[in-house]
Order: sequence, then structure tokens, then C-alpha cells
Amino acid sequence: MNVPLVTIVRRAATLLLATVLSLGMGSAPVTSLSPGAPTPHPDAWRWPLPGAVTVLRPFDPPAQRWLAGHRGVDLAAQPPQLVLAPQRGRITFTGTVVDRPVVVIDHGYGYTTSLEPLDATLKEGDWVEAGAKLGALAIGAHCSARCLHWGVRLNGEYIDPALLISDQRPSILLPWDTWGGKQAAPPRW
Repeated sequence: MNVPLVTIVRRAATLLLATVLSLGMGSAPVTSLSPGAPTPHPDAWRWPLPGAVTVLRPFDPPAQRWLAGHRGVDLAAQPPQLVLAPQRGRITFTGTVVDRPVVVIDHGYGYTTSLEPLDATLKEGDWVEAGAKLGALAIGAHCSARCLHWGVRLNGEYIDPALLISDQRPSILLPWDTWGGKQAAPPRW
């Protein structure tokens, strides 16, 4: 019997997937995947605001370093909203820059966070854990009384902070053969 290699590979993959799923599921009820807020890993980045977050203005880097752009994200919030550390690190600056209070955290590995406008309850040199209280949203700059501006630099270059946030919700495997009630084409290997 001459069976095409693609058929053998598909059958092996299906068998492997079925084995992994049966071992992983055991007798645990499906409800074990549902309600309850996931607990982020201590090293995971998180939003600097508690609860659900709304991005009012996304990261929009300039074409050249010296041009105008939006080097962070604006998150909907109003004073005196609580502001949290998005990742563990050391406070390297608390003070006023132009017309707004700013807090800067060095997270190590080249990552630096700036949050504004923020009235800090901590001082330079203090160490914080991810999720620790940094202070309260203040007024000032383009975010005055409507948002928190969160900027992140990696080795001196601004990056999109939203890329650091991992989705902590559980993954859900959908049936292999259907998608939205329609028959799906088999995957090409």
C-alpha cells in the first residue's frame, strides 16, 4: 500500500494532538477555564492602570527621530486615578518636565518607562514590583485631566508599550473541522 507522505504526516499530527489533549485535560471540568481574573506572572508587563483599559491615542512613532510623533500610548483616566508600575524596576526620576509631573522607571535590560502626568508617592531610588502603587494621575500636558501617557524606551528607542502586554486570558481550542458553522478546508502541510 502506497500512502502519500502528507497523509502520514497529517495522521501523525492528529494522533499527537489527540494524545496531548487527552493527557492535558484529564478529568478536570471545563469550568476550570472560565471566570476569574487571571493572575499575571510576576515578570509579565501589565497596564499601568487598574481594571479595563481604553487606549485613547495609540503609539505613532515619527518617520525620523527628530520629527513630531506620539512616542507612547494615552490611556483613558481622570485624576486622581491610581497609577501602577507596569513592571518591576527602580524609580530613576520624579519631578516636573516643562508643565507636568513625570515618573521614570528603569526596568533593566534596556527598558525604561515614563508616565505622565503622575503625582508620585515614591522617590528616586525606590524599587517597585509590577503592579505596585506609584501615585495618582495629575494634570498637565496633552493628557491633562483625561488620560495617562505611557512611554517605553528600549535601549533609548521608543517602542509601543502595548506590545509588551500579554493576553493573560486562557486559550481556547476550536474544533479542527469547523469555523463559524462552515466546513473548513484541511490545513496544507
